[in-house]
Amino acid sequence: MSLRQRLTRTYFNAVYNRLYDFTTGRLTKYVAALGRLTESLCAQERHKVLCVGLGTGNELVHLRMRTPRVEAVGIDISSAALARAGRKAATHEGQTSLAFMDAGRLGFASASFDRVLCYHVTDFMDNAEPSVKEMLRVLKPGGRFVISFPADGEGIGLGMGLLSHALRPGPQGRSLTTKLHATVVALLTGLVYFPLLLRERPKTYCTEGLMSLMRSHGADSCAIETDALYRDHLVIGEKREDKSIAV
Repeated sequence: MSLRQRLTRTYFNAVYNRLYDFTTGRLTKYVAALGRLTESLCAQERHKVLCVGLGTGNELVHLRMRTPRVEAVGIDISSAALARAGRKAATHEGQTSLAFMDAGRLGFASASFDRVLCYHVTDFMDNAEPSVKEMLRVLKPGGRFVISFPADGEGIGLGMGLLSHALRPGPQGRSLTTKLHATVVALLTGLVYFPLLLRERPKTYCTEGLMSLMRSHGADSCAIETDALYRDHLVIGEKREDKSIAV
């Protein structure tokens, strides 16, 4: 691991994951994005769902709000994120397991999950293909996945987009206190994201390249949308029933 990578991981543990719920987590666009993710996942009761890079656990919370009786499993490489996600999981009914684990080396048997969700995680990988291969390996044939990939929209433009959304005027009659609170949240969000602009830029993907990548590891029936929050590609699809891998 390079020095830059070690500094990035330290920053995630010490700052980003500790402030995430008080900054990005409070944006209305973020809440809407999580709703879209869980809707696209189409999880059903008693499904076993893997959340790769679950962060502070907001995806799992929204998943349980939509489908309370799923068996949820979340992994991350941030101890601070896992601790916060664990506290959230304890307030919701249903079975939840959390583990410190690398997405590129998943410690689960093949075809052991009905659904796989991975949101805004490949943006921090040098090479997403090993993780994609692992996520498709542990997904059951016919199982559904939702995975986001970096496009061209990251950088200063992303940060300004988050800030402008947070600072956008609200409904008439909004109190001064509410406006001040929204402004503080927006400024903190900018401060939290600014150090991440200094890291190495992730590999970006075009839609054709993503289709080829996913199909080469067993995906079928893929659709690609644009994530409204992070401006990423959102790939939604299923694993081929016959388990065969395209050549």
